[in-house]
Amino acid sequence: MMNQLLALREFATDYFNLDPDRITALAGAGSNRQYFRILIVGRPIIGTWSEDIQENEAFFYLSRILSELGVPVPRVIAVDESRTLYLQEDCGSYDALSLLADLPFEAQRPLLEKIIDALAYFHLTASSKVDFLRCYPSPIFGYSDILADLHYFETYFVKPTSLQYDAYKLRQNFERIALDVLQCGFNGLMYRDFQTRNIMVNEGKISFIDFQGARRGPCVYDVISLLFQAKLGLSAEDRNTLFRYYGEIISGQTGYDLQQLELDRDKVLPVRLLQVLGAYGRRGLVERKAHFIESITPAIENLKVLLNIPGFVERYEELSRVLNQIIYQKSQIL
Repeated sequence: MMNQLLALREFATDYFNLDPDRITALAGAGSNRQYFRILIVGRPIIGTWSEDIQENEAFFYLSRILSELGVPVPRVIAVDESRTLYLQEDCGSYDALSLLADLPFEAQRPLLEKIIDALAYFHLTASSKVDFLRCYPSPIFGYSDILADLHYFETYFVKPTSLQYDAYKLRQNFERIALDVLQCGFNGLMYRDFQTRNIMVNEGKISFIDFQGARRGPCVYDVISLLFQAKLGLSAEDRNTLFRYYGEIISGQTGYDLQQLELDRDKVLPVRLLQVLGAYGRRGLVERKAHFIESITPAIENLKVLLNIPGFVERYEELSRVLNQIIYQKSQIL
């Protein structure tokens, strides 16, 4: 980290022709990117280091397009010639989760609706402006991407917990889910990881960060990512209220009504919920990281929603059997 800090100090000094007052390393973001807050003449900016140049290029491209559209994202100020160091606007120190956690729904609701307003605008405006071939790691959330997320769940959650299941039948169910998701009607630029940790709040202004994985896909994926975030603690009624709020915005601007969006939601729900559980399994069950272990219980509770979707159990029999085992063996899994 020291090498990256020194490199960013030198880059910032060269760009601004001033020595930074202070550089502070920021907490990791669950990736190989490293972030630093750089103070120059009392003005904070964020310095970022990442050696994944293709991912960086996607971020630079999307930041420019989204900024031009008025989507609340940080502006990229400068990029080093190596394309591994860059400076961007500082969006503040507080993410939305830190402001929303443990609050009653009525206290959460104004900020969540503000976030959904911006997300709907993102979905409605960005798709026609983005060249999806410049998205990374793929231009579209397609069949292979969906299967990869579902297999991730099997690898890092199902297998480590020694559940009894028929691997062949489970993978057949995964393939059916992937085909069903491809039938979603309302597609556009999908943020991919739209959770409250990736939404900064500064003096009432929200900013979206970590959108470099955006690509074409079902837009409801992002709404699901937000509303089913385990630590947000929303009830089923609260989630339905906010989904309807999103649906009213979209239906008012497009030909998709709420019922069509709900059908999309039911197709996509298993992909996001199982991908998240796979991530918690890897970081929690395998690597034994406390934060992720704590998130497993509410994530398992979310699985009950899948089993209550009309026709889900009949269509995905083996997966439903696995989910029931997870729910009823929760204490043993943890």
